[in-house]
Amino acid sequence: MSDTHGGTFLDPAQAPGATFTPEHFSAEDQALFDTARRFCDEQVWPRLADIEAKTPGVLAGLMQQASELGLTMLDLPEQYGGLDLPLPVSMRVLESTGREQSFMLTLMVQNGIGSLPVALFGTDAQKAAWLPGFASGELRGCYCLTEPGSGSDALAARTTAVLDGNDWRLTGTKQFITNAGIADVGFVFAKVQGEVDGASGFTCFIVPFDAPGVSLGAEEHKLGMHGSSTCQVILQDARIPREHVLGQIGRGHVIAFNILNNGRYKLGGTALGSAKCALDAALDYAVGRKQFGQRIADFGMIRRKIGQAAADIYAVESAIYRAGGAIDALTNAGGRSSEAKLAALQDFALECSIAKIAGSELLGRVADESLQMFGGYGFLEEYPAAKYLRDARIARIYEGTNEINRIVMPRTLLKKLGAGELGLTGSAGDDLLASLKLAHARCFSAALEKHGSGKGFDVDQELMAHLADMMTAIYLAESTALRVAYHPHRQPVHEDVAQLVLAQAAAQVAQLAAEAATHLGIATPTVTRPAADVMALRQRIAAHVVDAGRCTL
Repeated sequence: MSDTHGGTFLDPAQAPGATFTPEHFSAEDQALFDTARRFCDEQVWPRLADIEAKTPGVLAGLMQQASELGLTMLDLPEQYGGLDLPLPVSMRVLESTGREQSFMLTLMVQNGIGSLPVALFGTDAQKAAWLPGFASGELRGCYCLTEPGSGSDALAARTTAVLDGNDWRLTGTKQFITNAGIADVGFVFAKVQGEVDGASGFTCFIVPFDAPGVSLGAEEHKLGMHGSSTCQVILQDARIPREHVLGQIGRGHVIAFNILNNGRYKLGGTALGSAKCALDAALDYAVGRKQFGQRIADFGMIRRKIGQAAADIYAVESAIYRAGGAIDALTNAGGRSSEAKLAALQDFALECSIAKIAGSELLGRVADESLQMFGGYGFLEEYPAAKYLRDARIARIYEGTNEINRIVMPRTLLKKLGAGELGLTGSAGDDLLASLKLAHARCFSAALEKHGSGKGFDVDQELMAHLADMMTAIYLAESTALRVAYHPHRQPVHEDVAQLVLAQAAAQVAQLAAEAATHLGIATPTVTRPAADVMALRQRIAAHVVDAGRCTL
């Protein structure tokens, strides 16, 4: 693996090497992906009307069927009934359910933030008590962090916990809790009042929903994701046993932020899966629909949309599985223990944010363009495009808004630089990717010189967003180039995709760097720009995709 540590892709002096790509999946892996895809096509999609209407028992019943296929035990330890799959494999399983986003979200939460807190932070007794039920599907969990008055500012939570004898009393309200309506237990974050065992403050608790004082609000009426459960979790002197503290008192932020790294990564991958399905639906329509005596799939304007969407999907897919492979390699190096998994997620927090931003914004673009390809029919609910667009919108908000993630990324890089984990020095020469990295490095260094490493750096949020977008463009471009370079069955279309992605990344970084340089009062960094005919590249990619009938390249 070239990415031994997170963020090293930004160092101009680091030469990238071989990396994990989807072409590395084995036949056994593919069989598991096919199982997940068939289940979604044959069992979930036919129940779409019932799922959207929240018909009682339907979603819970589908989750039980998924459990019987092993789809709720993907990341949990084997000793507690889980499969402990490599991260890229478990991600691809979830991605394979992307056709119906409400079910996919429900399954993603069960495999991630709704069970992993115990796997990663629980005591042996807590793991034995809860993980077998999560793995088998007998128990379903949810993650209770957000509150009505504290969204992105999670540490401003007002929910309190008071020790009363051998029980905790929790009081407060949690907002926008996915899977709450079908969950048996929630991971609730509250502030411990007064010192308990010498500590206090923000803490995570395992809260059974049948505990006294726990109730749920009504299901929220949402723009999209109509089939998934989203409720308030209301705690009114809710009583839970003293031993239900997860992790350490006052260290709840460690759980919250590390679990969110996993959630951000998986959200990016599941959004990728839905983007593929949205484009495939539009392709089916565009091939069958005729106007002016020919298929609309043959019009240049439609092919422009298809070619760009297919290239963007390939780039995001390359980045997400590169990151997953790197995280898993670091996990393996640590013996696949919970400590090793935590360390790997924390190390690659920057890449997890990139996955979240790139995947969610890809889905938004592709869903919108797919509806456009349906024309007027796309605006009708009886066609799938409207649902893809409605469901896609939330992806840029939950698991940390994309704005918050754009702030997290420069902060994360700043910490790594301060710890001496990587550098931002080197020379570009004639290398395109190195010139992009050097442009980012010069802007980042100038920002640090202007604002320092304190709060001033955080205040200049638009500059931070520019830096984050440069990082994202670089990672997607390099991941695409690496994937194509090591592709075992490389075809001309793969070269076309790499050229298109690199050319557009260079244009984006050049613009962002120029704007940042003007803002910072430094000379505009030089960015190598390839002489690529992007229109011809898009048309060739589109021709390949239309002929194949699917967006897979």
